[in-house]
Amino acid sequence: MFTRNLYLSLFLSLLITPLFAQFEFGVKGGVNYDSFGDLKPTDVSLASLEADAKTAFHVGVYSKIDLLLFYLRPELQFSQSRSDFSDNSSIALNKIEAPVLLGYKILGPLSVFAGPSFQYILSEKATAIDLGEVSENFTVGLQLGTRLQLGRFGLGIRFERGFTDNEIDIIGNNGADIRGKVDARAKQWMLSASYELKAKSNAN
Repeated sequence: MFTRNLYLSLFLSLLITPLFAQFEFGVKGGVNYDSFGDLKPTDVSLASLEADAKTAFHVGVYSKIDLLLFYLRPELQFSQSRSDFSDNSSIALNKIEAPVLLGYKILGPLSVFAGPSFQYILSEKATAIDLGEVSENFTVGLQLGTRLQLGRFGLGIRFERGFTDNEIDIIGNNGADIRGKVDARAKQWMLSASYELKAKSNAN
């Protein structure tokens, strides 16, 4: 019964959207807490280096189209991810991310959402590690989360996991010629705040 009502609500939303859809856009920013995979040497006789999650940040813009009980929320942001390893080395990635989220309004200001997140790596930086090639600069992941909207202010938390691994080649570590790999498309938690700059309703 719940599933049937959900589909019916979505169908009615799509029918009425041209008359009553509300469009808004704004700015957003927050912190990421993520971790790359462990650094695994190609030489199996060497021990892997354990990754330690570190806090980084993201900042960007968003737009939102309200569809009665649902909303569509495309976002565009600059994001940084960072991990330290057990030998005091570290890797940081600068990325452009474009999540496209479909949300469902549960009750009042509270909603849940999910959707794909498209990611492009702009640059890589490392300390005490010599980096080689990145397997893929462009990857896709999935985001799931919940948001609380209070007037123009919004607060949300979400979890992201990449659909596929994206490895970075390691060609040296602390001056030693050590070959290895590390997963650069790891899972992450994100806490973000947003502020609506403008809203426009077609009904007006």
